[in-house]
Amino acid sequence: MRITPLKIESQNQARDLLKTFGVSPEGIKILSPKSVSIAFKLEGISSWEANIIKQHMLSLGSDSAISRDALVKRIKTDTLVFGSISQLKKLCDKLKNQPFNLRKISETIFASIDNMFKKDFSFKCRKKELRINKPFVCGIINITTDSFSGDGLLSSGRKSNIKDSVLIKAGQMVRAGAKMIDVGAESSRPFSKPIKEPQELKRIIPAVKALRKEFKKILISVDTYKYKVAKEALDAGADIINDITALRGSPRMAELIVRYKAGCILMHMRGKPSNMQKNPYYKDVSGEIIDFFSERLDFCTKKGIKREQIMIDPGIGFGKRLEDNLKIINDLYKFKMFGLPIFLGLSRKSFIGKALGLSVDKRLNGTVAANVFALSRGANILRVHDVRENFEAARLFSKIINN
Repeated sequence: MRITPLKIESQNQARDLLKTFGVSPEGIKILSPKSVSIAFKLEGISSWEANIIKQHMLSLGSDSAISRDALVKRIKTDTLVFGSISQLKKLCDKLKNQPFNLRKISETIFASIDNMFKKDFSFKCRKKELRINKPFVCGIINITTDSFSGDGLLSSGRKSNIKDSVLIKAGQMVRAGAKMIDVGAESSRPFSKPIKEPQELKRIIPAVKALRKEFKKILISVDTYKYKVAKEALDAGADIINDITALRGSPRMAELIVRYKAGCILMHMRGKPSNMQKNPYYKDVSGEIIDFFSERLDFCTKKGIKREQIMIDPGIGFGKRLEDNLKIINDLYKFKMFGLPIFLGLSRKSFIGKALGLSVDKRLNGTVAANVFALSRGANILRVHDVRENFEAARLFSKIINN
């Protein structure tokens, strides 16, 4: 006799496993949602709501955890709801016609259940579509003088033609496996100062035009929060606007995304690059980022930006401490609740240096390790300086996880 422990992480995995036991198609349909467990933390709900949820979960053969005081007092409380996918969907069905905020709770949990296990995304930008069903790598090209990573094409000592340098670097990245190139002309490292709009345009527009002419199919992302720079970049052939302010920097940016049907990356940042690392503090960093994305996505919906045009980026290193960055990476799976691709930039960042005591030129191994772990927690696209190493790591990860 042999007894083997199993970790079932999705309904697809459950279905494949059940097939090996000769379970009928009807049985697989019934059993697969019962095979996968999931939990939700509900914060700031009334004790009435918490008790109704608990009674429903008990009736469904599971339970929820609430404060002892919530059993006898009218208070605001938190609760932990846990059960199989099947049990939680039945809970949502029971709650949808209940009073208080239970209908909203039902809708949020129901949507989140499917999103948490989503592995196939269709990202649309301009006339292109990227099907994201495996990890992708985005190469970084910095046309700056003061990039934290030391790779800025305008750094002292570099005298080659910038357009040629961009094309050479992009070519190397594409051949190494990059499906997307992110071009930036203003440094956003901690304590950096913004550059003037004409200067940013002068740096980035010729590069975008050259990239578009040379690489017809590659996705081109432009790292900017300025309306005019974004517009001219889109006119020059860019597909995506990577906005570190999540469309807060310019009141007209959202309208531009809608008009051009461009893709956009919404990043979380507290403060501005010039002041974001001045004593940042969070009580619950992941929860606060979830609140931020909830508000930004509501904003995008009201402005007419479709979900298929959006990626989200939790903004590693942007107004975060070492412990915040580590927590975010470990909690990436929480951001899957939005059902959107997670775009992540860990490459060579200071949290790796602080954790390992390494200078920026020695952070490749740490970058690859952090990126592979991030993939296991839900990241979809990795923004990196070193494409080949990260592409090979992501490719091997994908083969292992899908075996």
